[in-house]
Amino acid sequence: MQVINHIKHIFINQFKALTNPLFGAIFLLALIFSVNASFAGEIKIKDLKFDNSDNVVLVESDGIINLKKPAASESGIEEEKITGFNEIKKGFLKEPNRAYVDIYNASINGGTKNYELKNSIFKTIRMSQFQTNPNIVRIVFTYTDENAKTGDFQVIANDKAIAVRYSKALNKTSKYQIIYSNTEDKDRIVFFQNTSGYPAVEPVVPVSDVKDELSRMFEKNNERMTQEKEYKLQSKFYINSIAQSSNGITIKGTGFLSLKPSIFLDNPDRMVIDFDDTVLARNLRNKSFTIGTPEINPDGTVKPKETLRLGQNTTNVSRIVIQGAEAKNYRAVISPDLQNVYIAKRSDVINTKITETQSIIKSAKLTQEEQEDAVVSTIEFNMTEPVAFSAFEENKNLYIDFSNVSSIQDNMMAELLKFSPDVKNVRLALDKTRIVFPLGENNLNVQIKITPDAKNLLAVIKQKKDKEQEKEEPVISKAEKKEPSISNLYKVVIDPGHGGSDVGATREGIYEKNITLSIAKMVEKNLAAKGVQTTMTMEKDKTVSLQERCDISNETRPDVFVSIHVNSSVNNAIYGVETHWWKQDSTEYAKIVHSNLAKNFNKWKTKDRGLFKSQFYVINHTEAPAILVEIGFISNADEREAIITQKRQSEIAKAISNGVMEYLKSRGKEKKE
Repeated sequence: MQVINHIKHIFINQFKALTNPLFGAIFLLALIFSVNASFAGEIKIKDLKFDNSDNVVLVESDGIINLKKPAASESGIEEEKITGFNEIKKGFLKEPNRAYVDIYNASINGGTKNYELKNSIFKTIRMSQFQTNPNIVRIVFTYTDENAKTGDFQVIANDKAIAVRYSKALNKTSKYQIIYSNTEDKDRIVFFQNTSGYPAVEPVVPVSDVKDELSRMFEKNNERMTQEKEYKLQSKFYINSIAQSSNGITIKGTGFLSLKPSIFLDNPDRMVIDFDDTVLARNLRNKSFTIGTPEINPDGTVKPKETLRLGQNTTNVSRIVIQGAEAKNYRAVISPDLQNVYIAKRSDVINTKITETQSIIKSAKLTQEEQEDAVVSTIEFNMTEPVAFSAFEENKNLYIDFSNVSSIQDNMMAELLKFSPDVKNVRLALDKTRIVFPLGENNLNVQIKITPDAKNLLAVIKQKKDKEQEKEEPVISKAEKKEPSISNLYKVVIDPGHGGSDVGATREGIYEKNITLSIAKMVEKNLAAKGVQTTMTMEKDKTVSLQERCDISNETRPDVFVSIHVNSSVNNAIYGVETHWWKQDSTEYAKIVHSNLAKNFNKWKTKDRGLFKSQFYVINHTEAPAILVEIGFISNADEREAIITQKRQSEIAKAISNGVMEYLKSRGKEKKE
């Protein structure tokens, strides 16, 4: 009974502190994954589920878990003969070092299951039917290190879920983790694999009466995971608190953080910093904080300071927005323990001692790999102590600022100059070093990786080969390129309709999303060749909500927005091209683009279905003049056959591009030569 009371005590305390560790989110999510059951008897153990932080295992089970053991006097039977009670015990074994969890009055579905873990303090986990009559399921955790300490190993349960929590393993591995990337990280760390050969478990029905805020926070993930028949929490990092200081703000969390490049937006001036694979504690969402201590003007009034606002931008991206006159000057410095991010103005970062520990860059090594269309350069830095640093891209350069590096080895710059003679080492202030890598025009992507001990850092830079770029076929003619260009101060947002799980209209195995993305990319290339800044609401096939598309446009503040779609009808005889607008400031824009499309109608043998005032979401909720073009009917066999060809798509893209250009010129946006 002592064991059970101890477990209950831990369980109650954990519920009081769920906003702190990643485990809180995982454990409450376990409640969502429980199955309705009306009996309090033997439970069926189905599988083990692992989270991306590699410190929680959820025991997936069917049935209500009964933790209360009735007294013998109440039940009328001897304690050892009691059934319907799920006692849970933990223990440790030697030679080799193992931890185990025994679940009484439980049976396993599908036989013994074995799991091989990666980047963990455990080498393997084995789940089996340890005993029958009474039935006991045993889960055995075999430590990787024979001398590992077994103290940090908890078992927590309630009537719906059993969870095992153990110490984090990221600090036990030397594997590099992505901590900064301007590309989407598809190489999500895999911590385990089922080596038993059993099929994926069937999806379970979410319990409707779970009302905890952290559970609701993961509802979208639950829908996705149920469809995919697998459990994988979409976060590696959990922001649980902030700390204010005289000059800046520290974002504190647990897990492994990864930042996206910061974005500067104007009107009003603000800096956006996104934390990838991150969940923000509910109590911090939409909260604002003043950065630094208030300053007093000579007349006694308070001088405006920058403010920092936190929010959950998407299911697994947390957003920090800094707003104010000096927002562009802010930097995000990652702490040596990789758990905190210090945000302050550049001048304050330089003059602030980030950590007491000082490090030396003892070596730097450059390796380059030739790919078919690109060169991948990897620069490896080895430090004597954990390093605090910031990384950002600006003026076609990659900057890495080491905040606690007091010196470098003499041979380091010679190695870095192999990358480019323009690489610079700039000493900003005492114990701070900056490395600048020129990216030029041909940069494809940048990733910064670091080991969990923060002593080894990789900068991976992928650049397109010049000779390959010269061979690319231009979408527009040389004659068109000679036309006066639109100033690159002006912007166009291009929205390919649908994407990802939303395939759009479909016929004969052909998806609308593939056609719209292809045409949108052509439009982007045409406009970029004329000097226009372009932004795509999605660069590749993925699910983007309607509101996210509007947010992208509104944050970019373009001159115009164009959404590209393919029409469909239950009447397969209908065909033709339509252009839709909603706001009054979009009428002329719609007319000009549609007239450019109409120049091709005879050649395309299609019908002019005209202009429509339509309250489509994306053209109603974007602030810029916005139109939605329906480029043909996928439901009409002849039109479908035409619009899937590269020739027709190229012609459609050219017509849309010409229409956008004509409209911008009509508004006096032509660049003065």
